[in-house]
Amino acid sequence: MTHEAHRRWLALVPRDTVQVRDGRSFDAGAGGVAHTVRPWPSTVAGALVPALGGEPESVRGPVLAQEVDGHWTPHLPVPLDLVRESGREDVWRLRLPEADPGVSSDLAALARPHGIPDLRSLSAPEGAEDTEPLAGLVPGHVLRSYLHGELEDDEGLLSVSDLEQPEDPLSPETRVGLGLDPNTRTAKTGLLYTSTHLRLAEDWAFCAEVTPTPKQHRAVESPAGPVRFGGLSRLADVAPARGLHWPDAPLAYPEGKVLVYVATPAVWERGWLPPLPPNADLVAACVGDPLPVATASPVQDHQHFLRTRTLMWAVPPGSVYYLKFLNPDDAEHWVKQSHRTALGPAARKRLDTAGFGVVLTGVWS
Repeated sequence: MTHEAHRRWLALVPRDTVQVRDGRSFDAGAGGVAHTVRPWPSTVAGALVPALGGEPESVRGPVLAQEVDGHWTPHLPVPLDLVRESGREDVWRLRLPEADPGVSSDLAALARPHGIPDLRSLSAPEGAEDTEPLAGLVPGHVLRSYLHGELEDDEGLLSVSDLEQPEDPLSPETRVGLGLDPNTRTAKTGLLYTSTHLRLAEDWAFCAEVTPTPKQHRAVESPAGPVRFGGLSRLADVAPARGLHWPDAPLAYPEGKVLVYVATPAVWERGWLPPLPPNADLVAACVGDPLPVATASPVQDHQHFLRTRTLMWAVPPGSVYYLKFLNPDDAEHWVKQSHRTALGPAARKRLDTAGFGVVLTGVWS
């Protein structure tokens, strides 16, 4: 039985800074630095369990969102096939050039063992010079235009102002900590270390779409809080984020061309290569550098934490894949099942229901 019809968005608003370790080890007292990253999907999903009095059916996120006058706007990573000309306002959407058997790439070499013989490389349109990747976030309505193929002109050109990019809502703060004995939770003399925390700007929140189950002790409309969020027992308030929604998908896919946009870090069985529908070919991909993801089960004690911690590599959000279905009707059918869901199976159990690998779909030309 599915409870999709009852899914709701929840907002996690940190009361102070956020500290989420990147999985690299460090030694307090030896000049060690604890590096902090943005909360993983599992960080958000783990925080929502006590807020809901049990595990929901699934969590999709996190998505950074801003509340203005009671209206929530999601912000997602810039698609990686958008590049900017150095020192100029021009932004280009990479294009798929004509097939050339004399041109190949490292990604194409990695694809061949998986039965994908002709993965093509995206390139900048003619006229674009000295391009560099874009970074940061775009509002949901801008990403919707991108997914619908309406953001750029016929030449693939737009201006950086068209992206309406906000300033990064997360700012780093350096803190000094003192090493603790994990068993007694008492301080160890002289074991100072440096840690980077992240502070979320006012009116912003980490949001996630929750599909509830009757097994929860609390309704998703009335979550409990505050809850622990990240490391060092930091707290966050939890509240419904009404009106928030994912950018919608196009209704039609001419020539069966479907773009898959990765909205949250994805951990798939074949690494950078997503699970592909059997009736579609992967034509091209634009994938960012892999992200190290550290997870662990909720802490019962320090030894349990050590036994359950895992380090994985994830496809970064913003990565895009160009699929080609033989039949446009098949493309539309697949999109209806896949848009704003976790594309699975994931490399490990429960990663997909914890928010990893959520994708959005669009068109490409």
